[in-house]
Amino acid sequence: MIKLRLQTFIIITCSALLMECDTQKTAESSKARTIVTKACQFLWDNQGDDGGWHSKIHGLLRGGQAYTPFILFTLMEVPESIYVHPREKVKKALQFIRSHVNREGALGLADPDVLEYPNYSTSYALRVMVRYGRDEDKPLIERMKKYILDQQFVEHRGITPDHLAYSSWGFGELNLRPGAVGHVDLSHTRRVLQALREAGHHDLQTFEKAKSFLRLLQKHPSAKRQGATKTGDSAFDGGFYFSPIVLDANKAGYEQGSSDDERVFRSYATATCDGVLSLFAAGFTPEDESVQAAIRWMEAHPIVEYPQGIPEDDPDQWHKVLFYYHLSVRSEVYRALQWQGKWRQEMIDLLAAKQRDDGSFANPYGSPNKEDDPLLATAFAVGTIASTME
Repeated sequence: MIKLRLQTFIIITCSALLMECDTQKTAESSKARTIVTKACQFLWDNQGDDGGWHSKIHGLLRGGQAYTPFILFTLMEVPESIYVHPREKVKKALQFIRSHVNREGALGLADPDVLEYPNYSTSYALRVMVRYGRDEDKPLIERMKKYILDQQFVEHRGITPDHLAYSSWGFGELNLRPGAVGHVDLSHTRRVLQALREAGHHDLQTFEKAKSFLRLLQKHPSAKRQGATKTGDSAFDGGFYFSPIVLDANKAGYEQGSSDDERVFRSYATATCDGVLSLFAAGFTPEDESVQAAIRWMEAHPIVEYPQGIPEDDPDQWHKVLFYYHLSVRSEVYRALQWQGKWRQEMIDLLAAKQRDDGSFANPYGSPNKEDDPLLATAFAVGTIASTME
């Protein structure tokens, strides 16, 4: 009799816990739906008559070539069971992209006086065309693939394997002389790798070469190069920094190395999340050493409210500037890794507290990263919520 009562108690307790869990998930899902529905509506309402999204805050982004493919890509990530994609508006956005890609396959170069992040813009344009374009877009897709492949800093650009920028991608500056590089970073490299992977690029050498750049930014012992701003094997903590070329762009700064002329760039959360996504796009699997090391870094730095690794006393306040970008890129990694825990609820609660009445988001500290623009901050928030949806 006692055994029967104990079994009954266990069954009732487990049932109650399951009901509580289901109730929590329902509430979480309802809050996420409300946030993303209002945010999507804001973005679609602010689409221009020409089909593009144009910044009203930052002159560099008023042309719409950088915003349009990114915002369209993000909006289309939201399941139609949550928000039905407006077909005519989608068509107009795709047509905006088609009409602004130049003969070489680049988006972002339509205005001769303003470069709108051509490698970034073209990468997102390639992704949306591959996913949502028409059969007649295939020649356009091939042109865009060729353009971003030609942008890789490898031998045909006069860049050899001992160069710190070898196998990376940068901003996409025009008329760089052979052997020269402009702005080079992990973020641009990640976007290009993802676009090439989704577009079915089959030359594995592209990805194999890119792995050497990713190892450098992860401070992997196998990636030592002449002039690298890192020291011994102890620098490899699994995390990533942002750029070996644009040193001031490394938001977490650096620590002194083992000698006076050596310094080690600190790992930080946004760079590490971009690094994980880059590793996957380059062909690493979750079981690979580099990915496992990055996972351990993220486990040791689990806070979602700000990007850990960046000192809180940083005079530029980058831990506040990158608020929405951090949520977006961390949620992408968590979704890719099927990460367990309460991160979904934490991110949903953070965004629910910051959404404005019109459905938008904006970061008052975010001007250096353009997060003060509601178009960009809201797109990051939509991407975050889309990643929380199982």
